[in-house]
Amino acid sequence: MAKNNSIHEEDAAIANEATHLLPSGSESQDALSETSSNTPAWDGLKDFEGLPWWRQPSVYWLLGPYVIFTLAFGGVVVPKLDLILDLVCKQYFADQHSRNPDKVFMPVLLGTDNPQCQIPEVSADSAKFLLVMGLFTGVLSAVVAPKIGHLSDRYGRTRLMALASVGGVLNEFITILVAKYPDTIDYRWLLLGSIFDGMTGSFTAGSVMSQSYTSDCTPPSKRAVFMGYMHACLFAGLAFGPLLGGYFVKWTGSLVSIFYVVMGCHFAFMLFVWLVVPESLSERRQLIAREKHQKEKEMRSQTSASWVATLQNANPFTPLKILWPTGPGTSPALRRNLIALAIDDTIILGASMSAGAVIVLYTGLVYHWDTLDKSKFVSLLSFVRVVILMGIFPIINYFGRTRPAARRRRESGVAAVEKNNGADSLDILVLRVALLSDVVGSLGYVFARSSGVFVASGMVTALGGLGSATGQAIITKHVPSEKVGQLLGAIGMLHALARVFGPVIFNGVFALTAGRFDQAIFVLLASVFGAALVISFTIRPHVMWEDEQPEEEREPLNPTNEAFALSSDQLPIDEEDQLRIQGAWFTVVDSHLYNSSGRHSGNSTSPSNWSMLTSRAWASVQSRSVIARGIMTAAGAAGRTVKFGPFEVTNQVFLTTPHSFALVNLKPLIPGHVLVCPHNPHKRLTDLTPTETADLFTTVQLTQRLLARAHFRTPEPEAGSFSVAVQDGADAGQTVPHVHVHVVPRTAGDMGSPDAVYVKLAGEEGNVGGALWDHEMGARPQPGGGLNRVDDEDRKPRSAEEMVEEAERYKAILKEMGVQ
Repeated sequence: MAKNNSIHEEDAAIANEATHLLPSGSESQDALSETSSNTPAWDGLKDFEGLPWWRQPSVYWLLGPYVIFTLAFGGVVVPKLDLILDLVCKQYFADQHSRNPDKVFMPVLLGTDNPQCQIPEVSADSAKFLLVMGLFTGVLSAVVAPKIGHLSDRYGRTRLMALASVGGVLNEFITILVAKYPDTIDYRWLLLGSIFDGMTGSFTAGSVMSQSYTSDCTPPSKRAVFMGYMHACLFAGLAFGPLLGGYFVKWTGSLVSIFYVVMGCHFAFMLFVWLVVPESLSERRQLIAREKHQKEKEMRSQTSASWVATLQNANPFTPLKILWPTGPGTSPALRRNLIALAIDDTIILGASMSAGAVIVLYTGLVYHWDTLDKSKFVSLLSFVRVVILMGIFPIINYFGRTRPAARRRRESGVAAVEKNNGADSLDILVLRVALLSDVVGSLGYVFARSSGVFVASGMVTALGGLGSATGQAIITKHVPSEKVGQLLGAIGMLHALARVFGPVIFNGVFALTAGRFDQAIFVLLASVFGAALVISFTIRPHVMWEDEQPEEEREPLNPTNEAFALSSDQLPIDEEDQLRIQGAWFTVVDSHLYNSSGRHSGNSTSPSNWSMLTSRAWASVQSRSVIARGIMTAAGAAGRTVKFGPFEVTNQVFLTTPHSFALVNLKPLIPGHVLVCPHNPHKRLTDLTPTETADLFTTVQLTQRLLARAHFRTPEPEAGSFSVAVQDGADAGQTVPHVHVHVVPRTAGDMGSPDAVYVKLAGEEGNVGGALWDHEMGARPQPGGGLNRVDDEDRKPRSAEEMVEEAERYKAILKEMGVQ
């Protein structure tokens, strides 16, 4: 017992002193800083490692320009409406004068108060013209936006994001010409500007590109927050843009001046995105996406007749097929989630944008608000949304996702690799809360009989701003990275259609019910958001489109020494990392076996020395970046057959790593007795490579943490003890010619004497090979075959169902620990 305690104390001391045993040099210091950051690995930007900061993509590159862009977008809305109203009015009275030459009409001056224009005929003509402009822009952008999104997966985001601004530049240029020369250029030429804007995707394509860029640059755990930042920029533009635009027109005394500013903002945004912002898709990922697209085209050409393919390509709704994917890696749950998320996101955006103008009209009709009151309400509502998205949402993400993930990393000792894994529970909860706030706020609008209650209801709906950011972040987590642009393009198509038909529906309902039941529009709004809330309950967590192409093997099944003799500059990155691990391992081995004078220390590889050696080696290996890439997984055998010696044990495996696996025992000494083995069927421990050895004992450590959660009173390993043993060779009791480590959770009095486990391992209780042979083969080989029969009536072999149930229980615990 004293010996065991001293061993534990020595191991603890080693763990505390590991930093002094690491190799010297800048490389080890970098590794230490990388490990100490305790940040989950994410390989989304690994292609940009080593590049200077100005060539590394980040969402922060977009935030500043996007704020300016949205301020210009919001600032031009009211001036453009006023300009169109004045131009239509000018044309109306010109037509009236041609019919009645003797009648005198007051002249219409652009950008000034023209009370003669406040007549139903001019309002009707203006509404019709705005509707036609909206149809041109909306329909064209609905067709173009998904194509731009799909193209961006293959050719990058930034160039196509810049292209989306070209239409805005041309649109504002035509607006300036019409406003500057109203007597020469007919106002209907503004339709050409709408066509140009729609042909390049308009605001919809720009939004799709910015969201795709954000998805490329941010890990799944932070994606919703950064999507929220982009939406906050939009709301900031809507909140302050109209005020800034109004003051600018008043300051310059010219309505046309604001359009020069907006055109300049479009042009500056286009140049900045094209020339300055780093591309978020590396050349490698672009080439992979192009190759996949080419293969898909070839498969379609082989399986479809030419006229059918032509008809499909001509179908404007073809981009929506991405919302109902079929083939390898897809599932019914994936299709249900994508459809539900697409409907919810379209409702959130369409209803919010379509109802905005009607809400402003309602406040003037019911509460008699003037222009200033309406502007204050819209600005306050947008400002609260900005605060929620940029202030409250990051706090929610920190306490709901970041801190629990950090706790799981501390408990498991493994920094899990972040990857798209569908929506998590927090995503779904935030989406439902946002939709619920929209429902409650809309009902508040219905029953509000004072302006104070109405404003309070509006502040409740401001919480719904989380819905769009969260919904779009969730959508990107459902598909492989090379399909994000295509998927968001399809969502953009739905957004564009919602912007076309939503105002028609909401304005029509308001026109039919005004004066009879003014609140009908809010009943419709609450019903629409209520339907979206119900649909959100069909979304299931952790569902995603699995990549149909399996990951290539990182190294040969049986690596040879010759493979390790290659120079590192001839190896791919994964093998370079393996060489770094070997270097770290051998450095620690040398420091243990040889003293400072270079002579052999004389230490033997006793169990305590081996434990010390393993701990020190792993302390060094853990500081290498390859650990983040060699993430452990609770996905069982990942679809392949796993063998323990000659026995197939796939269903008993509950944990796999790049080089090891853990399985439940057929006849455990006590509950929780499991085995950890290398994938390669090495007979002896000395046959393992340094990489395999490090991985094997790292897996043992993780298994200990798992068993502590499953079998101790508290989840910490310190709440109990473990017996960890390797029977290396037949004379030591090894009966399966495949290296395996026994991991046995221990509590006081579980076996009588604490050392009884070693007696049992040496007897029939530890005869793993004999038990498996009895279970699968029947009669065991007679003496001479290497296995001697020892009766043990107390321990009965378990059924396959019992072992599978235990394995599934351990997998669930691993998932709770953040080991996916």
